[in-house]
Amino acid sequence: MLTRLRVSGFKNLVDVDIHFGPFTCVAGANGVGKSNLFDAILFLSALAEKPFLEAATVVRDEGGGGGGLRNLFTLLPGGGTPLMRFEAQMLIPGEGLDDLQQPVQATSTFLSYRLELGYRMGTEDNPRPGIVLHREELTYIKQGEARNHLPFRHGTAWRGSVVEGRRTSPYISTDEDPAKVKLH
Repeated sequence: MLTRLRVSGFKNLVDVDIHFGPFTCVAGANGVGKSNLFDAILFLSALAEKPFLEAATVVRDEGGGGGGLRNLFTLLPGGGTPLMRFEAQMLIPGEGLDDLQQPVQATSTFLSYRLELGYRMGTEDNPRPGIVLHREELTYIKQGEARNHLPFRHGTAWRGSVVEGRRTSPYISTDEDPAKVKLH
């Protein structure tokens, strides 16, 4: 269950911070970014299984002209290097199946995922534009902190039944630029 999503620099979404509950309705006038919010969720979901460029292809193109990668990034006044930032907090099941269909037990069930991507312009040496990883981090939210991260009404018993955490270090982090992903 997605409980919070922060997005900045994705299409027309700048400094968006949304908390989700058991039932969340997204409404608003035309052109304010409702569909782009769902595109951001779709993009993050695709990144779980696909490389950056493939994940970008699943996101709809509003203009229909196939504007490419650059259209995923918020246009900055005066140019500049565009950046996308995401933070997703989520509750995951305590049990599941791995890629080989073997049962697995989660060590933590309330996670926070942060991602920062940049746009790389084409150059003479490499004419294809691309997406550059600046930061990626997957951490857990401790059971004692969970109440502050779940703004919808819920009881202590429910929270205790869905939030588990027995980890002391991040699952994923990155070194400095150029980013190198470290699995812990």
